[in-house]
Amino acid sequence: MKKLLTIAAFCCLSVACSSDDSSESTINMLATGKWNLSGVFVDVTNSDGKTQNINVFDLDICPSCLKDDQMEILGNGLYAITLGENLCENNVQIFKFPHNGTWCFTANEDSIILNRETDSILLAIKILSEEELRLVYTDTIPQMLMPNDTCEHEIEIFYQH
Repeated sequence: MKKLLTIAAFCCLSVACSSDDSSESTINMLATGKWNLSGVFVDVTNSDGKTQNINVFDLDICPSCLKDDQMEILGNGLYAITLGENLCENNVQIFKFPHNGTWCFTANEDSIILNRETDSILLAIKILSEEELRLVYTDTIPQMLMPNDTCEHEIEIFYQH
């Protein structure tokens, strides 16, 4: 029974990560060189109880080591995140993205999946154009950025060419 479930799960993942002609134009927009990390947007609740969308890059607590990071998505199903020359203290990875690996679309091409051996990260595509890529996922905000916040938030990663 375990073998049957494993085979079924593999088949579903293979179908979701398959490439066809309809995805060629989307792949062509994604796989256009390196995307520069330009912002990290998070909804936070202020002391008045109002929620506001902030760009972590605008906060004094945002380490400058984030501001030169890049992502490159390749048409062959691979991707790489480079940390730039300005490395964070002890080369700490602030966001949980694996630095390189494979990627694929979900079946309806509204999200991508970054894979690594132990887990996968689902990123919804909020905006995709020739100049702009916005990916959204749900996670806790890294403690380095907001030490007292342990709640999960929708985090929007903003890249530009």
